[in-house]
Amino acid sequence: MNEQQVPQTISYEEDEIDLRELFGILWAEKWLIIGVTAVFAIGSVIYALMQTDIYRAEAVLAPADAEQSMGGLGSQLGGAAALLGVNLGASGGDNISTAIATLRSRQFIGRFIEENNLYVPLFAGQWDKSTGTGVIDPEIYDAVSGTWLLLGGRPSEQEAYRAFSRILSVGGPDRTTGIVTVAINWHNPDEAAEWVNKLVSAINADIKTQDVSEATSAIAYLRNQLEQTQLVDMQRVFYQLIESQTRITMLADVREEYVFKVIDPASIPDVNVEPRRSVIVIVGIFIGGLLSLVIALFRQKSGLTLAKK
Repeated sequence: MNEQQVPQTISYEEDEIDLRELFGILWAEKWLIIGVTAVFAIGSVIYALMQTDIYRAEAVLAPADAEQSMGGLGSQLGGAAALLGVNLGASGGDNISTAIATLRSRQFIGRFIEENNLYVPLFAGQWDKSTGTGVIDPEIYDAVSGTWLLLGGRPSEQEAYRAFSRILSVGGPDRTTGIVTVAINWHNPDEAAEWVNKLVSAINADIKTQDVSEATSAIAYLRNQLEQTQLVDMQRVFYQLIESQTRITMLADVREEYVFKVIDPASIPDVNVEPRRSVIVIVGIFIGGLLSLVIALFRQKSGLTLAKK
């Protein structure tokens, strides 16, 4: 019994010696540890203060009433419509999915950037915090002559799409409520709010234009087929299909919020979401403290090795 307790006692003593040695090293190198940690702390504070504030403008959207879905009529005529290549109108969920996919698409974003002249603010825009206004970097874009000073001239459409995609986020739809959020993180809070609201209007108009175009083409096609058939049953089907397509065009005429209904439009944010300066400082102090400990242990071990030799 006593023999089994001896190794355990020795182990405790060795652990105690190691802890004493460690604390001795830390105390001997305390000024090094304090100095290195202080340098990292000051550096992280300076780095955090130099970072540009990023603001988040967000709009909360809900699916518009899916009135374009035909309900019972759609189920009755779905087979005939499919054979004729006629779209009876997407259901609410399908319309929302299409709208979100379109909102993220290269073609839609590229067109949105072009129509709203976003190349200059995207690549040369800066935010003057002292005056609270947006300014143009004169080293990138000459506002007087309207020329780009970059090596390759104006950024390409691919570069513009990537730049805009990095600041755009689309969340949802929520499984229970169907809520969708559209947000932009940008250094200019005025532009962030403006772009979000314009995006929502643009996607509603884009999907509406597509649906109206398809419905108009379908109506013309169905009327042509109606004139060519003498079968009463087929004529009845054609009339009902024409009615369903006419409902789509009428709905598009009277409803501006065609796909998304704006629950809460984007407003100009007054509090930045990035950078998280306190986190940057804490991480900097942690890295400085850890590095100083490594240096201190290395110095002490190196000194002991040389002393033994």
